[in-house]
Amino acid sequence: MSGDELARLPFLNDHHSHVSLYAAFEGLPDLSDLDKVAALTLLRSLPADRLNVVKGWRTDRIDLGNGDLADLPPALIVNSSLHGFSMTPSALPLAAAAWPELAERAGDADWGERNLPGLFVFYGKAAGLDAAKLESFMDRMESLGLWSLEDMTLAGEEAFEIISSSRFAGRITVWATIDVYRDLSSRARQSCKGVKLFLDGSLGAKSAALDAPFAGGNEGRLLYADEDLESKLSEIAGASGGLAAHAIGHGAIEQALRCLRRLDREGIRFDRVRLEHVQFISLEQARRCKDLGIVLSMQPNFNADSKDYADRLVPRHRAENNPLRMLIDEAGFVPGRDLVFGTDGMPHDPEFALRWSLSPEFEGQRLSFQEFVAGYGGDA
Repeated sequence: MSGDELARLPFLNDHHSHVSLYAAFEGLPDLSDLDKVAALTLLRSLPADRLNVVKGWRTDRIDLGNGDLADLPPALIVNSSLHGFSMTPSALPLAAAAWPELAERAGDADWGERNLPGLFVFYGKAAGLDAAKLESFMDRMESLGLWSLEDMTLAGEEAFEIISSSRFAGRITVWATIDVYRDLSSRARQSCKGVKLFLDGSLGAKSAALDAPFAGGNEGRLLYADEDLESKLSEIAGASGGLAAHAIGHGAIEQALRCLRRLDREGIRFDRVRLEHVQFISLEQARRCKDLGIVLSMQPNFNADSKDYADRLVPRHRAENNPLRMLIDEAGFVPGRDLVFGTDGMPHDPEFALRWSLSPEFEGQRLSFQEFVAGYGGDA
């Protein structure tokens, strides 16, 4: 990537972030650049009189077992993928006071994936969002070259009020999980682009619904049975015009297409449908998405997963991750129209995403500079 290309990058629209959550995380203790020894030193230094939220934990870099966490101050340690967390024993009573089931099921990964929307809200409330944090976060986004962002999991009415009363109100659009959407005021609901659902897990937590097990044998998982998903989709279609569905793996994409097709035959439709991530999508699935008018919302920075998660992805999946060329050249998706790009905040830096787009691990992931910029434009 040349300096000229970096200099030509315009301000971009990040189509997939978590503004209210990431802004609440501003200034929190961060494990992302630490090894295990330094991470444990940081955790030991935390205040003992409150629940400390810690960000940036990557299980492929730092293994935190029960023995490591014993006798540490109260800490809720959030995986960098936002899927998965750990808690020190001293944190359990503090968490139980706010959400008893969280403390009871803290070690249950399946429960965590099924309750991810609620966990996002809990993380944000425990970390605490305020106007100063939002200002700091958005100023940092602007310095990176991101002018506007989509908040895919609004943390609730209080977060909406902070965003809508800020000078960034016109630069942040919001989606809400169905439970949050139900509790929003009519004004906040009218501002939502739609409702967000999670259909599978993540690569970091080895829980995305791929078409074969992860290296080591872990099986991904769907978070809904078809009948439960169709019931939720019917409710959403009656309440909100838009749907965004987190679907990383083949199985989740297939379930979304299957259920949406059934509902469509019953006359239940959405003004817009986006599938988020779709890192493992086949050509046949892509063509069905195209036929249904579904927008694909992807993250070029996740090209890096083919290298970073080589410990958990089998060789075929490393090569199939983010098949951007297939989507554009064979399925006919157009960047900025029905193929849009975001960062998911992992990281937000568009220069990182551009490097992985122009020089990917696999040729099928490559984007031109023009395609990259176009995908960060538009309004989907």
